[in-house]
Amino acid sequence: MTLKQEILQYSRQENIGPLTNWFDHTLDQLIDEQVYTDLNQLEDTGKKLISGLISYGKKYNIHNAVVGMSGGVDSALTAALFKAAGWSVTGVTMPIHQKKEETDRGIEACKSLRLDHMHIDLTAQFDSLLASVRDYDLNIDKPQNAIRRGNLRVRSRMITLYNIAGMNSGLVGSTDNFSELAAGFWTLHGDVGDLAPIQSLNKSWEVPKLAELYGVPTSTVFATPTDGLGISDGDEAQFGFSYLEFDIVLMKLCQLEKTLNRSALLEYLNVPEQDVAKINKILDRIKMSSFKRRNPYNLEHPQQKNRYTGLDCLDESVWRI
Repeated sequence: MTLKQEILQYSRQENIGPLTNWFDHTLDQLIDEQVYTDLNQLEDTGKKLISGLISYGKKYNIHNAVVGMSGGVDSALTAALFKAAGWSVTGVTMPIHQKKEETDRGIEACKSLRLDHMHIDLTAQFDSLLASVRDYDLNIDKPQNAIRRGNLRVRSRMITLYNIAGMNSGLVGSTDNFSELAAGFWTLHGDVGDLAPIQSLNKSWEVPKLAELYGVPTSTVFATPTDGLGISDGDEAQFGFSYLEFDIVLMKLCQLEKTLNRSALLEYLNVPEQDVAKINKILDRIKMSSFKRRNPYNLEHPQQKNRYTGLDCLDESVWRI
């Protein structure tokens, strides 16, 4: 099987539908440029991420990680990398009106990866929270507010994870990948933990293939990506494009090291008319989530401009031996 065929398989694009000529040709370019890397380079990526986790643990004398196990490939790979780096890992399944198969995959991954496992059903806690929200928000149950209700679920889970991490003098593993980071497909104060092993990895190839290499069950590796909130049939159904299509555009544009306006971006990509609408949808997704990647936006002190940079230097200094 060629690298391209593997990418189409692991991204599930072969089940979603064929790429248009532009996306297909651009994927070929990214493979030739080794942006989409082969198995040998991917194995090296995994080893270096594990080395980074080992170094972090030694530097800060912390070796316990808590990971929310959603039944998806991102959380499973995150836990697997921590485990491979010698950390003590607690995988936590936290269903809230969850599809049983999602929770079952989370439990299966904990067993396969030999994690300590905690199962905490948060449904009653969430229902109580939602009831209290209705006291001041009469519209929370309307269909158009499904995302806000979903955010309440995610933040309830993060409260639980941080409490467990505190019990064990540990940290919370952050499970988002690079594609989700760029798409803004995560909840502020809900999905972001303390240490993010896979934040730099794309969803369409690096995450699922590395997950397989590190022992994540096949049922999880090839599961349809979903936020687990019941908002839609999956991430890509919400997007209106596949992860592979998104990553092709993202990886291509991340090679640029200068800013361009929208028309110049499309010109750089040399997009045919038939693909302009989809690529604009991808660019809009990145645009409308940029505030998340800059959160919080800190205003500079009006007179003393060096406060943040000074604090950054101080943070580095106090940890030096």
